[in-house]
Amino acid sequence: MSELKFKSNTPCKNCPYRKDAPLRLWHNHHYLDLLKYEKEYFGVVYACHKKNGCVCIGWLMMQDKNRLPSISLRMKLMKENIGESYLDSLHSKSEMYETTADMVLANYPELKPLIR
Repeated sequence: MSELKFKSNTPCKNCPYRKDAPLRLWHNHHYLDLLKYEKEYFGVVYACHKKNGCVCIGWLMMQDKNRLPSISLRMKLMKENIGESYLDSLHSKSEMYETTADMVLANYPELKPLIR
């Protein structure tokens, strides 16, 4: 597991999980990967797209909202001794997408047939 840090409590201004972020920030296969890995039992821990060594806070907020389904994330939180108080401090100044699928479709509506 990478040495990603939990330094922030807000998503960056162009985090794709924010509704006010620029659309199509990544190639469509990256968005499909998000959906694929979200369904895997073990899951992954997503880094911020800015490659700043931090966990993606938008993704982390989505994970927290969904009761931390990523086992990789749960292990990372335990290893780093990150508790509920940190997760409770996460917030966004912008409205966030309800689901990862909603975020993917906002960026690439043409992917709808591939989303289950």
